[in-house]
Amino acid sequence: MTRQRDILQPGIHKPGFPRPKRSLGQNFLVHQGTIETIVRLSGIQPGDRVVELGVGLGTLTRELSKKASKVTGLEIDERLIKWVREKRPLPWNVELRHSDILRVSFQGLAEELGGPLKIIGNLPYNISSQIIFKLIEERNHIDRAILMLQKEVAERLASRPGSKAYGILSVITGYCADVARLMDIPPGLFRPRTKVTSTLVQLEFREPVIVATDFALFKNIVRKAFQKRRKKLINALKGLPPFSQDEILHALKICGIDPGYRAEVLSI
Repeated sequence: MTRQRDILQPGIHKPGFPRPKRSLGQNFLVHQGTIETIVRLSGIQPGDRVVELGVGLGTLTRELSKKASKVTGLEIDERLIKWVREKRPLPWNVELRHSDILRVSFQGLAEELGGPLKIIGNLPYNISSQIIFKLIEERNHIDRAILMLQKEVAERLASRPGSKAYGILSVITGYCADVARLMDIPPGLFRPRTKVTSTLVQLEFREPVIVATDFALFKNIVRKAFQKRRKKLINALKGLPPFSQDEILHALKICGIDPGYRAEVLSI
């Protein structure tokens, strides 16, 4: 049972608190016990280069700073950065930056901070898949990502071939990362309350079992195969540039894939 004293900001809609912006998908986790559990499950160690995606009210940031030597917080909402700095100053080892997560260079951050990053954050539901794909693109500069997601997205990440949730996100993520679901977080622990349950997941990036020589082409093939998931592969991939239908059929046969299969039944 959630104890009221564990709720950090029960009056978050009262004057003095920054009003959450729906356009930015802002829902602030305000339960202290859950925040502490997230930090514990993240396995953050001294010396880790921690980057937090979305600082919010700074509650998770503060707990991370107790474990990591340095925390770099990225926040697109300048109001929140100003509010945290003025109302809840963070420890000396925290740096807040006004940044758009979808435009920041994680490679640049890793080079600046001196090595691979540990990413952690409560992702806005409306752009969570975009952020995950960006992390995958820059995975060579990231050791691990601990992400709070809509439960449905977490299920897609961890799904297996043949399941309804199995799709583009499952395949692209599974290509280069091991996915673990760590815990569910109920709607009542957020302000404003979320409409659905959230799930904390861990992405541990690794070398692919089989390396795609052209990763962009690999992504295009996966996307096209799942765009019309009920179609057979040979039909779903029809028109995939720059290949002819005969070339696609030949490639499937070389790989030992029945062109009559559907994408949803194939593993990586």
